[in-house]
Amino acid sequence: MNTAMHVTPDQAEASQAYAEALHRLLPFHFFYEKLGKELPNFTFLDGDEVPYPYRSLLVHKNDMTPTLAAFHHSKLDLKVHQHEDSENMIMRLVSLHAAASENAVEYGAIAIQLDGMDEEVRNAIVAGEKPLGGLLGEYEVEHSGNPSTYFSVPADDLIADALHQSTGEILYGRCNQLLDRDGMVFADIVEILPRCDESERWVKS
Repeated sequence: MNTAMHVTPDQAEASQAYAEALHRLLPFHFFYEKLGKELPNFTFLDGDEVPYPYRSLLVHKNDMTPTLAAFHHSKLDLKVHQHEDSENMIMRLVSLHAAASENAVEYGAIAIQLDGMDEEVRNAIVAGEKPLGGLLGEYEVEHSGNPSTYFSVPADDLIADALHQSTGEILYGRCNQLLDRDGMVFADIVEILPRCDESERWVKS
């Protein structure tokens, strides 16, 4: 696939690719616009183009919260960097941190539709104290993942600061949707992983 984000908007075909890229990156793009920042150059990839160990962490239909918790041998804490709330939707720019080390293990954005959720689940999501994947497991909410694409991206200052990476470091992530039991989308998620010592040791083993 290898579709680069830095397309030329004045060409018809490139304009369509650019619009599709922005659609995939919602709600991440929303917060960059809100902050007055340009998106870094995302390059979209097929799953088999994502290198290890990131392929094992990203290319699947499971929730990232339990996947990363198992990989880092730790419960995960949620930090909300930016948020936009309405009656039936919550959008957040967030990072996840391993409780055992306080290291950031994911950065990204999420838009959650609250319609149709049980009141207890809805209240827990609105509270913003735990990652969504953990809450869905805790309350046994029936759902499935539907990753739409994977990507590489050079860390800009926001990403680098949140994940404690060097600016320009090439990182990997995915655009994912969560579907309810009827197959309807209730969450759009952009998830970016850091490079870390544990990942580098794992890929060499």
